Amino acid sequence: MQGFTLLEIMVSVSIIALVFVSLFRMLAGTTDLALSGKFTSTAPFLARQLLADMERDIVNWSEFDGDFGENYPGYEWSCKIADGSFEGLEFLGDTDDGSLKKIDLTIWGMNKQRVYKITTWRVALE
Repeated sequence: MQGFTLLEIMVSVSIIALVFVSLFRMLAGTTDLALSGKFTSTAPFLARQLLADMERDIVNWSEFDGDFGENYPGYEWSCKIADGSFEGLEFLGDTDDGSLKKIDLTIWGMNKQRVYKITTWRVALE
């Protein structure tokens, strides 16, 4: 009767196990890469949308954190608005009237594992 020895079976099972471990690692890496790509394309879009909402009435803007609702679950944002300065911009003269605002916007995604930060300046017209 011919068959396989225990040693041959153990070697083949260990080779199959190594192949499966490699496949699972590759699958996990691909999934992480896909999630990263989704966040990288979605976060700037959400930042532009939020900045456009702020520009409409930046002087009276009162929200400084929140989320994007059920359309974008898992995405949250935080914002800091401070008075900017025209110092060092000689061509503007002495027009520092507090209308320049510095906006630091942070967007988190995937349970705060991914972060997108942007700093911009806007002129607040009253």
